[in-house]
Formats: sequence, C-alpha cells, structure tokens
Amino acid sequence: MLSLLNRICGRNFALSGFVFLMCLSSFAQAQGGRAGAFLRLGLGARAKAMGDAYSAQARGVESTYYNPAGLPLLQSKQVLASYRFLALDRQFTYIGFAMPIKPKAGKGQKPFNGGLSLSWLRAGVSDIDGRNSDGQHFDDLSNSENAFMFAFALNPTPRFSFGLTVKVLWNRFPNLGIENETISASGVGFDFGVLFLPTDWATVGVVVKEINSKYRWNTQDLFDEDGSETINDFPKIARYGVAITPPQLKNVTFSVDYEQIYKEKLLASKIDDRIHIGVETVVLQEFLLAAGFDDGSITAGAGYNFSVAGKKSRLNYAFTAPGDRPEEEHIFSWVFEF
Repeated sequence: MLSLLNRICGRNFALSGFVFLMCLSSFAQAQGGRAGAFLRLGLGARAKAMGDAYSAQARGVESTYYNPAGLPLLQSKQVLASYRFLALDRQFTYIGFAMPIKPKAGKGQKPFNGGLSLSWLRAGVSDIDGRNSDGQHFDDLSNSENAFMFAFALNPTPRFSFGLTVKVLWNRFPNLGIENETISASGVGFDFGVLFLPTDWATVGVVVKEINSKYRWNTQDLFDEDGSETINDFPKIARYGVAITPPQLKNVTFSVDYEQIYKEKLLASKIDDRIHIGVETVVLQEFLLAAGFDDGSITAGAGYNFSVAGKKSRLNYAFTAPGDRPEEEHIFSWVFEF
C-alpha cells in the first residue's frame, strides 16, 4: 500500500509526511499498518462499552460484524446507525438492517428459523495535505475504506445456529495526481460463525473472520504499460467468546472474548492475541449500564430504551479510554425495532 502511494507521489506530488502517515496509520491502532485495520476496530456503542466482548452476546444488527450466527435469535426487524467521534479528520460510520426469518411449515413439520442482514461500514480520512514536487500545497486529499456486508444464518435447533457474512471491500483514493485520477482497490471476504446455547443462561460463540479478504490494486489505468498489480492480504482472525447471565443475577450479563490474529493463514504465523471482557446490567428496565476491558483500554457506556411511534428504540453511548490507543473515543448508536 505505501509502496504504491510512494510511486504515485514520485510522479505527481508529494504528501506532507507527518500528516499522511498519521492519517493512514491512525486506523491501525497497534496493527502494524496491516490492510483492513478499520475492520478490527469493533462496532456499535453497546458492544464497545462491553469491551468489544460480543462474539457470544450479539443478537441484533451487530451480529453481521461480530457473529452472524446470532441473527436467527432476533425477535423483530431492526435498524442500527452508529457514529464514532475521532480526531485527525477521520470518520467511522455504520448503518445496518437485520430481520428474523420464521418460515411457515406444514403440519408435523418444524422449519429452520433464520435471519439476514444488510449493512455498510465506512472509515474515511479527509484533509490530507497534498503537496507538489516543490513542496507547495496544491490540494486536500482524502481516502475511504468501505465494507458492504450481507449476512445469512440458520437456527436448525433451539441451541445451535450458524451463519455467514459476505463482505464486498472497496478502498478509494480520489483525485490523485495531475489529472485527478482515482486509485481504488476491491476484494471479497467472508466471516463464518457458530453459536451454542448449552444452557438457558450461557452462550458460546466461535467466529472466523476475514477469509479471503484482501485489496487488489491495479495502476495500469494510471501508468499504462508501467502499471502493476499489488495485493494486500488482511490478517485472519479467530474469536472465541462466552456470555453468561447467572440465574441469581438475571439482569447482569458477563462476557469474555479471546481473539487471535494471524498474518495470512489461520493457525499459522500468529501476530497478536487480544482479551476482551465486558459486563452489562439492566437498571429499572429502561437503562443499561456497561463496562469492559478492551485489550488494554478501559471502556464504559450506557443505553436508554424508549418508544418511537409505539416501536422499541434504544440510544447507546460508549467511551473508550486511550490505553494502547492514541486517543479516547466516543461512540453513539441508535437502534430502532419494528
């Protein structure tokens, strides 16, 4: 990725080194600048408030990201919108829709319940300082990374479900160079997850993420015969999660996720381990309070349940302390059920 941009810079412009590197690496957050870092930052205020320990806890639209096997446990259609406040002119937004599938069956037959979802995750950086070969500012540049996700899951038994998320990936640098060319890369990736409910108060989730995920860059349209193809593979991820709601504490849920990140192949060349721990409690049926530990960062948040036009709705907020990150984060999510 950097070598590709350096080549473009050498022909057409130079970027302010400090600003450029900060913008590109800020999404990575201790990922070593590896491709697809925006897909490893977590999603939604409720999950982030619980320390990102959500592989066994996901039941709504967030299942698309954390564990698609949670989709069949939805009770109604759901829309979620989320925004994360970040410095350095960065944006991180998400919008998604999910619904349960409960097919009718003939007498004596028991159909499989299921669920599906559609969503869009976008991470962007604007106001990158573009300079020409003489060091003079000539334009403010930008970059955006997008994941368009479709998930489908089935619940063949009351205590087991499995699901698949398909992600169409698109990375875009518009208006580069003298002729304002657009450089982009695309790819397709998959997540596969399972969910076990061994008891009424415990859930176990296992997820494999970023199967086949990669960016494929091609600069032939920009450089003609001098152009080339570059492939950036995403690290592969395995997550193992447990969520428990003790019978003695019916309003409290504890969750733990153990995450392993591998360079290119699962179970080979591991580059990182992460621990995510969270707790959530319901207060007065309308308020949720949560706290967690997100791989070195302390998290906390709250949720408020209310009605809109007679339909259930919830506003969630999460705060993430800096820890190993460059800054604190504030995340807001709105959920609407119908």
